[in-house]
Amino acid sequence: MLLLSGASYAAENYDFPFTDPFKATVFGTPAAYKADLPKDDEINREVLSLDIFPEREVPEVFWYQEEFEYSVVYQEKPAPLVFSIAGTGGKYNGGKMKALEKAFFKAGYNVISITSPTHASFIVAASESQLPGDLANDAEEIYGVMQKTLAHAKDELGDKLQVTDFYLTGYSLGGAHSAFISKLDEEKKVFDFKKVFLVNPPVSLYNSVIILDGYVESVGTAAVKQTIDSIFRRLGENVSHADRVELTPDFIYKMFVAAGVNDAELAQLIGLAFRLSSTDMIFAIDVMQNWGAITYKNHEISKHESISHSFARGAQVGFLTYFEQAMVPIAEEKDPSMDRTQMINRLSLTSLAGYLMSADKISVVTNADDIILASPDLAFLTKTFGDRAKIYPYGGHCGNMDEKVWVEHMLAFFAAEK
Repeated sequence: MLLLSGASYAAENYDFPFTDPFKATVFGTPAAYKADLPKDDEINREVLSLDIFPEREVPEVFWYQEEFEYSVVYQEKPAPLVFSIAGTGGKYNGGKMKALEKAFFKAGYNVISITSPTHASFIVAASESQLPGDLANDAEEIYGVMQKTLAHAKDELGDKLQVTDFYLTGYSLGGAHSAFISKLDEEKKVFDFKKVFLVNPPVSLYNSVIILDGYVESVGTAAVKQTIDSIFRRLGENVSHADRVELTPDFIYKMFVAAGVNDAELAQLIGLAFRLSSTDMIFAIDVMQNWGAITYKNHEISKHESISHSFARGAQVGFLTYFEQAMVPIAEEKDPSMDRTQMINRLSLTSLAGYLMSADKISVVTNADDIILASPDLAFLTKTFGDRAKIYPYGGHCGNMDEKVWVEHMLAFFAAEK
């Protein structure tokens, strides 16, 4: 075992096959290495929807998102409840969120899964400000949504949902949000979380965005399109020659290997996925705020109208442009003493360093090769969390979230006494 400032670089019994961070990030955990989790039909799960702003007029283009959807996993007996927060652009029903639900259900927990505030559905149906990205403000909004969804779920499910204690987790950006929510709850005392588990959080959101956006900006969107076209052409050729076609992660991985997809191409895929998430976010903000930045100002977009031209413009923007041209000016207008440097610090776990260092109930798990972490970030996590930091030697960004040892560690942390 390697050690750095008290945090373990966990290798004992860890059995994850990808030592390449890009492969780990894109392909995740192969079936043979996954924790033994229940199947979809073996857990009690309901998808519920809540009208958080009944007075809000939702633009027609968002007709399918007038209410806020979330999921509830319940034990039908008294049990603790875990709030789970999705990562950038993630929904309550994404693959990572469902894996967490199954792990917690098997261990005896209730779960409420909540979409990221950077997703259009949260912006349209659950956000007061409709300006995601400021972690402290996001935390306030998620915290309010958590209270509303819990009350709503209790009304809908009755005795099926009986809660004894509260826990909190989130992955990627949701991990950073969880830290800010935990700090807020120390003041508000609504939930009094027993444990908080941060999964692969960015230390500095700004630095992580620079890394992810850089995968696109370094080559340009036109070159990324050519790369994607090339990958899919090669994949198509390999799939057509396959003896058996199965749309499983393991099969897709084999096809990628056969197609000779390299790290540079995988990095562009990752960058493209992030750019699409930020484009979806910026489109929702632009429509709801009527800014006219990528859509036509004062134009009501119908549900049958093509929005491809708006998304094409949005794909050229990126999160950094949103930060520089929207977040910073708005923050400076609200608080003239605020400047760009202070705003960047607000988007960082370093702004909570004192709290995180003293909060024994909070643990962090990440990977030494996490692609969203800049050089000083691992040192910050190990110094701040000490032995409450679990750092696996490889796994990329959230690639190992359902690996056997990883899941065992998460559940052991929740089950352990303070």
